[in-house]
Amino acid sequence: MNTEITKEIEEIELQEWESEDTTSEEIVSDDHELKSLRVIRSNQDYNLDYLIGAIGKNINLGPDYQRRSRWSKTQQSKLIESFLMNIPVPPVFLYENDYYEYEVIDGRQRLESINDFFNNEFRLKGLEFLSHLNGAKFKDLEDETKRLLYRRTITATILLVESKTFDKYDLRMILFNRLNTGGEKLNGQELRNAIYSSEFNDTIFELSNNESFKSFWGIPINDSSKLKNNPLYRTMMDCELVLRFFAVKEVYTSDLDGSMKKILDDTMKLYKEVDKVKLGEMSEDFNSSISGLFDKVGIEAIINTTLTNPRRARNLYDSMLVAYSLVDSNSVLSKEIVLNNLNRILNIPEEYDRIITKGNSIENIKYRVEKAIEILTSNNDN
Repeated sequence: MNTEITKEIEEIELQEWESEDTTSEEIVSDDHELKSLRVIRSNQDYNLDYLIGAIGKNINLGPDYQRRSRWSKTQQSKLIESFLMNIPVPPVFLYENDYYEYEVIDGRQRLESINDFFNNEFRLKGLEFLSHLNGAKFKDLEDETKRLLYRRTITATILLVESKTFDKYDLRMILFNRLNTGGEKLNGQELRNAIYSSEFNDTIFELSNNESFKSFWGIPINDSSKLKNNPLYRTMMDCELVLRFFAVKEVYTSDLDGSMKKILDDTMKLYKEVDKVKLGEMSEDFNSSISGLFDKVGIEAIINTTLTNPRRARNLYDSMLVAYSLVDSNSVLSKEIVLNNLNRILNIPEEYDRIITKGNSIENIKYRVEKAIEILTSNNDN
């Protein structure tokens, strides 16, 4: 069976994932402390020549509440075209967390595009009005054109908080959540990354680098250029897939309930203050389970073979992975038997409906984990 998933299928999956409800909870309460919150703002026009020197020094592009880069090379190129044509570009918002030290609250994609182009990291493509520059890197431009770009400016609105310290709140995240209303809408995991910043969130990022996990989902290993263009990585869906393991296991072993979105949100809340010892145990649980399942069964363990174009299924992935973590690894049967079990069950309409089609109700989440345990350990055809 050919299990290679094309980019087109990955993009279809991504659209399906992002169509889920991603409404965030309001992170600011009516707490009386916040009534004294005062934000001071000032505007500063930066020449691009100055800006590229400041990025990475006193302007931090990647605070922990930011999303990963999502702009395509065409989007980045059109921004450069706008500068060349002197078309106004929306301002960026910077948070001054210390004297002359800033974090990007809104506008990271613009600043990253500017920085990447000046550092010759991509060629211009898809230009509408300056099409003769398509294919050019910054180093390929005429000197006059380079000087023109150096002189162009972008406005930065600089924010700082004039108030006492609020120990209960990360004010950067409050500002980020309120300001980040334009551009591409944040998906569910990007919002979780912004709102539930914690060591557990950091651990999710670390676990998403597991090579077996990447192999399961076709995410490039040791190739940063391809990684940036991978749709799962670019949209943090890889992090959501890691989170699903902990969320589904929590549903199966405790009393979490609600929609899948709520379960994922509640799992982030549940482990926001978890101690390092517990985090270490959780990391080991994920790493040993994902590596064990991959070594024992391989990518076919999460492939829905009943489709005309077989492809990875999240419901198979998280239930098979949780099931593997719950059983003695020595009881897991051979790859051939496991895949026969999986194929047999998926070809029973009632089973398919509960596992794949309607697999995210609380009852069906528990049911599909039970079925996954059966698939991994039951040596019969009944």
